[in-house]
Amino acid sequence: MRAFIDIETTGLNPFEHEIIEIAIITEKEQYHVKIIPQNIEYASPKALQINGYNPREWASAIPASDVAIKTARILDGCVIVGHNPSFDMSFLRELWDLYNCKPYIDRRYIDTVVLAREHLPTCRSYSLDHIRQFLGWSMVANHSALIDARDCERLYILLWRCSIFTRLYIRYRHRFACWLGRRLNVGR
Repeated sequence: MRAFIDIETTGLNPFEHEIIEIAIITEKEQYHVKIIPQNIEYASPKALQINGYNPREWASAIPASDVAIKTARILDGCVIVGHNPSFDMSFLRELWDLYNCKPYIDRRYIDTVVLAREHLPTCRSYSLDHIRQFLGWSMVANHSALIDARDCERLYILLWRCSIFTRLYIRYRHRFACWLGRRLNVGR
């Protein structure tokens, strides 16, 4: 079973920073929670700005120990799909080690960054935000773990085993739309 994951953290170092929001989407369930930060004083101000952390919105957050147990259960035996899933999994492994949770997870992940590089060669960058812009997707609530996990799933569905026709449409959709618009307006 595939599990689409995304996390928001207080920084980039899994040994120094922590997960403060997580979303997991599988065919059986959707799990999304905010996590009580234990060491917010070590957080990167830029990371907090990007993920929109503020104490008021995290007032109903849950303890990391509960999240460790629940995520270990959900992800046990799953194939992990994410936008740079190695980053997410490095933080999850630290969380699981802290609370002695040992799920079985294959170390091979499906990375939507790799899929995007393969199928969207004209995209100027492969961050999820740039891919959203390139594909004309909404940017509302980006850097929310749940929205990012959903868009990761959406990107995976679009690009996994992408046909040549889909690739051509994605690459030339603007030209196609202009051509079609001219063709539809000719008789008017």
